[in-house]
Amino acid sequence: MKTRLGKDHGSAHRGFTLIELLVVIAIIAILAGMLLPVLSKAKAKAQRAGCISNQKQLGLTWLLYASDHDEKLVPNGDYDLDESATLWVHGAGHPNLPAFTNSNYLVDAKHAAFAPYLRIPSVYKCPADRGDLHVVGGPTLLGKAAMARNRSYSMNGYTGLIPSMTAVSGPSYVSMNYHAALKTSDLYAMPPAKTFVFQDVNPASICFPAFVVNMPGHGIDGFFHYPATYHDQSGVLSFADGHVETHRWQDPRTVRKANAAQIMVHWDKCANNRDLEWIREHTTVRKTGL
Repeated sequence: MKTRLGKDHGSAHRGFTLIELLVVIAIIAILAGMLLPVLSKAKAKAQRAGCISNQKQLGLTWLLYASDHDEKLVPNGDYDLDESATLWVHGAGHPNLPAFTNSNYLVDAKHAAFAPYLRIPSVYKCPADRGDLHVVGGPTLLGKAAMARNRSYSMNGYTGLIPSMTAVSGPSYVSMNYHAALKTSDLYAMPPAKTFVFQDVNPASICFPAFVVNMPGHGIDGFFHYPATYHDQSGVLSFADGHVETHRWQDPRTVRKANAAQIMVHWDKCANNRDLEWIREHTTVRKTGL
C-alpha cells in the first residue's frame, strides 16, 4: 500500500532566504532609526523634568530654612572653613576632592545647613550630569582615579553671603555696589521673581557652593562660573519667589565643552555676552545713587 504525500508536506520546514533576512534587517534598522530620536527626546525631557523637580525641592528647602531662622537666609559662600557659619552645603576650591565627591558634605548636619531638611543626595545632582570627576596626573581618592561628582547646582552668590565673600584682603567675590540679601526682606530690592537662587553649573566650572557672577565694574568682564547646558543648550534656574524655569543660552561662547579631567579657569574674558548679561540681570541690582 502506497502512502500518498501532500504537495506542501515539506514546505513547513522551509527557512528564510537570504533576501528575506536582509529585508527584515533593513526594516528593523529603519524602525530603530525612527525610534531612537524619539527615545532620545523622551529621555532628555525626563532629565529636564528631574532637574526642575530637584530645584523645586532645593528652593522649598531654602524658604523653609529662612522661615525657621527668623527670615535669615541660609549661609552661602566660597568655603565654610572660617567657621563663621555652616553653609547650605560644604564646598571648596578645585583641589579639594572630597568636597566634590563626598555625599556626607550634602546630607550630614555637621557640614550642611540643608541636611536637617533634605537628606537625599540625588536631589543635588542634575539627572543629565552623568560624568565622573577624573584625576589625571594627581592624587586619587580612595584609590580610584574617577568618582561621581556629588553636586550639579550652586546658589546665587549675592544671597546669604558669608564675610569671606567680601574679604578686604584676598579676592572679593561680590561688589558692595550691588544689593546682597541676608534676610528675606532684602530680596524685595532685587526683586524675588527676577532673582535666581539655584542653577545648574558647567561640570568643569563648578566649585564653591556659591555661583559667583562678575557684575559690571567688578572683576573681569566675563564668567566666573559658567552655567550648564545639559538641556538642549539650556539651563534650569530656580527663583526667590519659588518658580523654576528653563533658559536657553544664546551666545556660542556660553556653551563650553570640557573633558572629564579639565577645569575651567575663572578669569576668561567674555565681553558683550548676552547670556552673561541675562544672568547679571537675574542675580542682583545696583544700589541707588551709585
